[in-house]
Amino acid sequence: MVEHEEVQNNQRLPFYFYRDNQVNEPEHWHQGIELNYLIKGKDLRFALEGKTYHFNSGDIWLVNRRQIHSASGENEDWKYEGFIIDDDFLLSQYPTSINWNLDLLGKNSTNNQTAYKELKKEVVELGELCQKSLTDARRFMILSHLMRIIVLLDQNFNKKEPVTKSPNLPLGDEIIKYINDHFQEDIQVSDITNKFNISHVTLNRQLKQSNNMSMGKYLKLVRLMHAREMLLSTNKSIELVAESGFSNARVLNRNFKEWKHKTPTEYRNEFSKYFIK
Repeated sequence: MVEHEEVQNNQRLPFYFYRDNQVNEPEHWHQGIELNYLIKGKDLRFALEGKTYHFNSGDIWLVNRRQIHSASGENEDWKYEGFIIDDDFLLSQYPTSINWNLDLLGKNSTNNQTAYKELKKEVVELGELCQKSLTDARRFMILSHLMRIIVLLDQNFNKKEPVTKSPNLPLGDEIIKYINDHFQEDIQVSDITNKFNISHVTLNRQLKQSNNMSMGKYLKLVRLMHAREMLLSTNKSIELVAESGFSNARVLNRNFKEWKHKTPTEYRNEFSKYFIK
């Protein structure tokens, strides 16, 4: 199962801030936009919507709403921090963020190094303040950094696209949660349209607006990502891994090779050593 993380904000702040020295995170998703900053360490492997990115000290990367992600890496002296913005707060204070499609995956992913340096400065200062006791004055200082970060994200790291209709976020979240909870079953389009009393067209529109995928594409991706995690974190046979929602090992092999250009066995042999168990 792909976990739905229920994010609890830090006291009196509209986001959840974290600082840690462990990088192993299983697959999960949440409504809020997430920003990560790797302070110390090299070759952190971050799987985002089925693609693996490699981050090193000084890298900042973003996770859009509802994107499935996980992290792993070799034993290392890690130090990283980040925060997940409360979505209700963000939408109330910055309504156009409902259509954000943020794109920042490390320092080398952007040509706008000036904006990157400014963003890093704000993130570092916000992090330092969050580790101190929360006075009224310090809370306002933290909020000022958060607001500047939001503007920087919108103006410099947002892939603007024409908007035809605002998504129904609660419905989209419920559909995504249902798929993530039941992907190992033989889910049919009719199962979801009947459960939520919607048409096939509405189903695909909601998923397209929520995570830019059709129902079939998203369901296959969730199954493949779960199979990938099982390959890396367990010694289960390929036949058992195929129970991630594929009818048999042959179907898993075909789909996995199309996705990663390697068979499940080849992928396990090459990458399982990097996955902290």
